[in-house]
Amino acid sequence: MYMCVTMGRFCSLFILVALPGFPTDTRGDEPANEIFLLPYFLGNGETGVYFAFSNDGLKFDWLSDGKVVVPAQPWGDESLTRDPSIIYHDGTFHMIWTTSWNSRSIGYASSKDLLHWNKPTKIDIWGDFNEVRNTWAPELHWDPEKKEFLILWSSTTQAELNDGDESGDPHGYDHRTYASRTRDFKTFSKPALFFSPQNPEYSVIDPFIAHDDRGTRNLADDRWVMVIKNELGPDRGGKNLRLTFSRHMQGPYDTRLGPPIVGAGTMIVDQMGEGPSLFQRDRMWFLYWDAPGSQFSYCLATSPDLKTWTNRSAEMSLPAKQMRHGTVLVVPADAVAESLK
Repeated sequence: MYMCVTMGRFCSLFILVALPGFPTDTRGDEPANEIFLLPYFLGNGETGVYFAFSNDGLKFDWLSDGKVVVPAQPWGDESLTRDPSIIYHDGTFHMIWTTSWNSRSIGYASSKDLLHWNKPTKIDIWGDFNEVRNTWAPELHWDPEKKEFLILWSSTTQAELNDGDESGDPHGYDHRTYASRTRDFKTFSKPALFFSPQNPEYSVIDPFIAHDDRGTRNLADDRWVMVIKNELGPDRGGKNLRLTFSRHMQGPYDTRLGPPIVGAGTMIVDQMGEGPSLFQRDRMWFLYWDAPGSQFSYCLATSPDLKTWTNRSAEMSLPAKQMRHGTVLVVPADAVAESLK
């Protein structure tokens, strides 16, 4: 079922698009002109969204001379532009973001060229459900199986927080992944639980889903992979990124997460890791993530098989210090040509 909601605007993001020489066809048949595009926020997300771009995914330069591209909106205590997520679908960029630390809403805006944006809107995603503390880091996906947009985010409900299962994190939250669906960004399905680890159960945030092409012509052996942050403290094995898999984009996903691949307790940037973006290009996996407090403004690891990872963070060059949580995306270069002039 779909419900109408009141909408308003807010944004902060990290996006990746590619330039010449980086194929979008993960089967590797033909090259495509692409560009890495990196939208990001600074500080607490109070100013707006900035953009950087790259030809190789390592060296990034400012877009628009380092100026705010999507300003923060005058939405009172829901005016932040944190955790932006953006996708390119059917000729349009769609972007969503976190509006505040204790918000019930998410922000939304769209653009054809990354230069001209429609009036941002604020989505009261929870409707008449009041027993929720926050709505963090929404991630936007297009589901090619169900032909709809899937919005995932992290929230702590009062029921989960007070159920006595000791699955909460060190910050007094107990997050699970929730989902809403839309086809037009005007009506949205009622929020529903999307993912919760089991045996053991514990707090998770920042889910991101990618298609896993297994390298064959048989589409039946393809799968979907979700990278997500274990939000428990490092003393309980958390503050790192882990993987889980499904045959379908909208699950069900294996409720037992794999071992940590990057972040606290690993050999790759052994500090808190969050805000992941994951995609496959030319049979190589790219994982970008945010590691606040580390020596890196943003981090990158690559893998041929989602099992063995190589730290590429030291190779990155970024135009600003401490770029924060965004989303990585690969799109045709002509989709952003106007913004690069």
